[in-house]
Amino acid sequence: MGSEGGGKVYLSFHKSFVREGVPYVDRTTGEERTLNSVTLPSDTVIDGRPVGGFRFSPLFVDRSRFDEDQRVVPLLADREVRLTRVARDAEGNVVLGDDGEPVREELRVRPQQIKDALTEARRAWAQQHARGRSLRERAGAARDGADSLGRGGARQASRDVPN
Repeated sequence: MGSEGGGKVYLSFHKSFVREGVPYVDRTTGEERTLNSVTLPSDTVIDGRPVGGFRFSPLFVDRSRFDEDQRVVPLLADREVRLTRVARDAEGNVVLGDDGEPVREELRVRPQQIKDALTEARRAWAQQHARGRSLRERAGAARDGADSLGRGGARQASRDVPN
């Protein structure tokens, strides 16, 4: 997840939720620039409101030192994050405004609220996927898988080594 220190909140996301170096053209200068975009996972809830699919653009995205598939997003703790997404109706269709452009939903939240929501969503996911199988059953399945890999590896090794 991350820790808070030095006035920053560190958020951790799987790389599939993060887009780095997305090119765009600055409207005022015409200069080509890049941005980072993070999409919140679908099961994220802040203050009772589901915010899955909302996006924000952090200034920095770093690779995790511990897992190459994780990205760490540092945010200033005292600055609000602007979350946006395209509004959709009950059937999932994009809602269009009077000008024909998609209507955008916008929320402003504190980085700590995002961190807490991600922590709760991960905890709920872990509990949901742990149900139905006890630790003994999961360990047994892992042991069986390791045993079958071990036997297959031993057979392979015996074929490769001349007698």
